[in-house]
Amino acid sequence: MSATRVLVVEDDPSVRGLLQTLLAAEGYDVTTASDGLAGLVKVSSARPQLVLLDLMMPDLGGVRVLQELRNDPETEALPVIVVTGKQDALPGMRDLLGPDNVFLKPFAVAELLHRVSVVTGGPDDPDGPP
Repeated sequence: MSATRVLVVEDDPSVRGLLQTLLAAEGYDVTTASDGLAGLVKVSSARPQLVLLDLMMPDLGGVRVLQELRNDPETEALPVIVVTGKQDALPGMRDLLGPDNVFLKPFAVAELLHRVSVVTGGPDDPDGPP
């Protein structure tokens, strides 16, 4: 059985590396992208069950990435968890994605990993939640 696929879209190399390491240690198959455009391309190729998305990125930001995902019938239902340092974006993102799917940096690692598990069905569920 293959592992649940998670795509991390984050421009900060230290945060991207941390998320990749944490998720891989839990057993997830992790792909990363360093900006929004690369993230959209990797959604098509990696076919993740979840996207962890930063909002503030150069060129194509996370809000635009989320709009693109929601406007595409292939990805409109793809779960997204936002991890952002942009505090003023929290209320709008929580309204859009639900309060449990938005994390402010610095985030509590255990809470984020728990939410990823809830959303995906865990690292050993390549088809996602039931």
